[in-house]
Amino acid sequence: MNINFIKTVVSKLRVLLPRKYKMRLGILLLMTIFLSLIETFGVSIIMPFISVASTPDILDRGRYGAVFTFLGFTSKDNFILCFGLGIIAFYIFRSAYNVFYTYIQNRFALGTYRYLANKLFEKYIMLPYKIYIQKNMSEFHNGMTQAQNTSSMLLCIMQICSDSITTLVLYSFMVIVNWRMTILLTAALVLLVAIVIKFILKKSKLQGKMAAEAGRNLTRIQTESYNNLKFIRLKGVEEYYERQFDKSIRTISRAQSISGTLGAMPRNLLESVGFSLIVGAVLLILFRYGSAESIIPVIAMYALALYRILPAINRMLGNVNQVAFLSYSLDIVHQHYTMKPLTEGETPILFNYSIKAENVSFRYSTGHAVLKGVSFTIYKGDKIAVTGPSGGGKSTLIDILIGIHKPSSGSILVDSVELNSGNVRAWRNKIGYIPQQIYLFDNTVAENVVFGSPYDGARLERVLRMANIWDFLMQKDGPQTRVGEGGIQLSGGQKQRIGIARALYNDPEILVLDEATSALDTETETKIMDEIYDVGKDKTLIIVAHRLSTVEKCGRRIQIGKSAEEYDIRVTERME
Repeated sequence: MNINFIKTVVSKLRVLLPRKYKMRLGILLLMTIFLSLIETFGVSIIMPFISVASTPDILDRGRYGAVFTFLGFTSKDNFILCFGLGIIAFYIFRSAYNVFYTYIQNRFALGTYRYLANKLFEKYIMLPYKIYIQKNMSEFHNGMTQAQNTSSMLLCIMQICSDSITTLVLYSFMVIVNWRMTILLTAALVLLVAIVIKFILKKSKLQGKMAAEAGRNLTRIQTESYNNLKFIRLKGVEEYYERQFDKSIRTISRAQSISGTLGAMPRNLLESVGFSLIVGAVLLILFRYGSAESIIPVIAMYALALYRILPAINRMLGNVNQVAFLSYSLDIVHQHYTMKPLTEGETPILFNYSIKAENVSFRYSTGHAVLKGVSFTIYKGDKIAVTGPSGGGKSTLIDILIGIHKPSSGSILVDSVELNSGNVRAWRNKIGYIPQQIYLFDNTVAENVVFGSPYDGARLERVLRMANIWDFLMQKDGPQTRVGEGGIQLSGGQKQRIGIARALYNDPEILVLDEATSALDTETETKIMDEIYDVGKDKTLIIVAHRLSTVEKCGRRIQIGKSAEEYDIRVTERME
């Protein structure tokens, strides 16, 4: 793993993780060091125990004798028994600490996922609407998936650190015991590890990128399929989407299969080479000295040390492989995390007299101009129709008026106060909005109308009655009637009435309809428009429509037109 790759990963994680999580990471590092000391002690204690158990006479002399005397033992059998029981107690403690450490590690990783997912969701929700509508929804779904992968990557990095420290401490102990044998083992293992890392790193990064891109395509295909199921059935193109789905799944499966194979390679190679060297060393001693009795404790210690070190190195290599595989996920999360969200305030703004557009122009990020130099005034209590050809900018103008879009130039004045990021939230609270497509989520009518606002049963009943859907609901389960995904259990007119109730729930001063009835039949549209004019008689109404019959009761009209490359707007004092 090259230095530039490590620096890139560390720098991106520093951006993503807040100070609190960095402190927790520091605590985990200290726990890792303690775990390494435990593992080293667990290995180092075996050699003395085997020496004492196999040759009790060594308790009469040297350092073993000094410990035996210092602890006040008089019986060698009792000493060996207590020594063995002490080792058993220690290994029980070691196991408990390992379980606790693993729990803390996983909790940290999952906590990181929760933090990143929340932050990404906040970013997505607060993106400028101009940018939001130009992105594919699969990008946002994919971002959440990659946040989970990033937390898994962080867990891999922590495990690499843990295994690295454990390996380093155990290796130092092995050097102290027998530096010649340790250097021999080291030379063979380092060469093998270098070859393995060079081989797997590049391939794992490539497979990770392919899997991430295929995952994004998989999300897109599912979203498109579910949202267009009726049209897919009508066209008979189910097999096309099935092939596209299978292609993405196959790419992901192949990438993960290759990555898993690459991850398994180090373990088999390391175990074969490491233990072959140990057996070779024993055979060499037997061949040269005729007996290995004097070094049995050392060989046992080396075998146990390698029993700990080789799996640790294997895990490190496997985790290095996984970090490389998931590095593309980190790139995506970092890219999304560093997007600049909107900053909006709730400074109070009054609407007592008028809304004035002064020389408003708007263009999208692509450079496409929609509005140029638009100016008009809407007075409080007006019933305004907004008409014009498709693509002329009617909906864009409405989005600017309700504070969803910011003008590229010019300004919107409310009672001579400019609408800006500091007061736009307070302004939106005065607006009830009814779009052409009412999205109802799979819950009750009540939840769809309240839509995150504080629940008030009396207010809910009032707006459902105002929208003329109360009697229909009382034939079912009342406000607790479930609507199905997208309101599939309701007719178009019923969904529109729930949309009206939703817009009225917070008692807005301004009611905006953006072609809200264009998808309805003429009879239903006439009924709903009569209801809207009735409930909006004391409010300012702004109605976007194609058909003039829809806005015949409006007193004034804003007509947006487009000729050649010039955009123009005409405001009439009365309907024509």
